[in-house]
Amino acid sequence: MGDGIWRILGLTLALVNAKNGVLLIDEIDTGLHFSTMSDMWKLIWETAKRLNVQVFATTHSDDCWKSLDAIASLENPSEDGIMIHRIEKGKSHSIAFTERQIAIAVEQEIEVR
Repeated sequence: MGDGIWRILGLTLALVNAKNGVLLIDEIDTGLHFSTMSDMWKLIWETAKRLNVQVFATTHSDDCWKSLDAIASLENPSEDGIMIHRIEKGKSHSIAFTERQIAIAVEQEIEVR
């Protein structure tokens, strides 16, 4: 097995251990090929919903945040759903992108990072 499968296994185990809690993941895309990102997000989304885990993940990867569109487009927009928050230096609040806005950003090639 390659490093990618070990990374997915590690993410899955971390999710299970965070049941009814919060999981913080720095650079979630590390060690993963861009072609696996959508599947990784599906796994995290479905598992987090089932186990009541709130996931916060960081990335600098364009492919990583764009791959969220695969599940964000399928979900009914909700307050507790999938969101991207861009943090800008000197601002007191993040700039939030909802599921629908993520889909639009991907479609229109708008930068959200």
